[in-house]
Amino acid sequence: ILKLQFLYLIDLSDLPHNLLTMVFSSVFKSFFGTAGSSSMPTPSGSSSTPTPSRRVTREETARDPLGFARSSAEFDAYVCDGAPDGSKQMIDLVFAMDCTASMGSYIESGKRSIASIVQRVTEAKNTDIRFGYCAYRDHPPQDNTFITMCHPFTSDPAVMKKAIATFGASGGGDGPEAVAAAMHESLQYPWRPAAVKIVVLIADAPPHGIGASGDGFPAGCPDGHDPVKIANEMAAKGVVLYVVACEPSLSNYKNAHDVMEGLAQITEGKYLPLTAAELLPDVIVGGAQEELALQKLEALVDAEASRMEKENIAPERIEEELNNMMAEAKMSAAQVEITDIYNGYDSANIDNVKKCSTMAEAMAGMQSLNQPMMKMQRQDVVMSSAPAPAKKMMARRSKKAGLF
Repeated sequence: ILKLQFLYLIDLSDLPHNLLTMVFSSVFKSFFGTAGSSSMPTPSGSSSTPTPSRRVTREETARDPLGFARSSAEFDAYVCDGAPDGSKQMIDLVFAMDCTASMGSYIESGKRSIASIVQRVTEAKNTDIRFGYCAYRDHPPQDNTFITMCHPFTSDPAVMKKAIATFGASGGGDGPEAVAAAMHESLQYPWRPAAVKIVVLIADAPPHGIGASGDGFPAGCPDGHDPVKIANEMAAKGVVLYVVACEPSLSNYKNAHDVMEGLAQITEGKYLPLTAAELLPDVIVGGAQEELALQKLEALVDAEASRMEKENIAPERIEEELNNMMAEAKMSAAQVEITDIYNGYDSANIDNVKKCSTMAEAMAGMQSLNQPMMKMQRQDVVMSSAPAPAKKMMARRSKKAGLF
């Protein structure tokens, strides 16, 4: 078990960057055996005047010199140039980051973390990794610069570092931001079918339409994007969502913690209340390892479950048989865990969001609960191995079949 410890920090602006480099280098050697500004100018193609809040069409979107587009629909579809190299594990990773003014105390540390991840991951052995980046702010009139700006997948660390340095913390307005739009654009990226697919959403504010006070769009995303529906679509496509919550900001919004953690859990991802940016590389690497381990079990589980279904065996019995099979074969899966910094929080609303198919359905079932209170304590990231639960594997199988 690899165990790393960090102090609880609220102000991230002065964190020593060399800590991140040392930690991530150690983590990646263990897993892969490797060797080792405030607001910036808006790229061309964005507007300083109010524009209608709607999806920009392909004809209207022009790539800017840095490669950004307002919509990931502009990006070329993935085309396999021959048979994939079976000796390399493919990983597609999209970072979606809130770039509004309230992220000022987090955004530069977040950028440094992403840059370090990009650099270290590209040095990994036996991996074929691509990175995408979706910067987001809010819908007009709350923000008149841009809703989303998307950079296509790239394997070049220099290109990605330049992309994430483009936007500073600026704009926003009402509190909730264009989270749903960012999730939508992230899902539309041209993901490789055989890759481990991960979206890392870095946010200090929730999506519109969850009951937060002062929400300029209380009915939800003005473009009609539904975060709960998108999360279910991610699960069906095998895209895992990690919500990196910039605390204590996010939990100050009504329902924010419950909705955001519910979205992550729909995709079998995690809600990560990070109080120190240095934890981000460890969590991302651990998440990729966890997803890879589960993917390797899916083929076997699917074959056995299909056989038993054809024999009309009851679902409860199938789960029991699969558990016995995996226990006898001593099958296990890597998993990443982060210290819970909340005080025994009631998960009823999280469970409610997780089982829903739309945000309206989720909000109708929300209970009146105070958002969780954080404990001032040290956080740990732990990578361990545990028996693979048949229930979780069957849930993944159902979601990918579209059986929400």
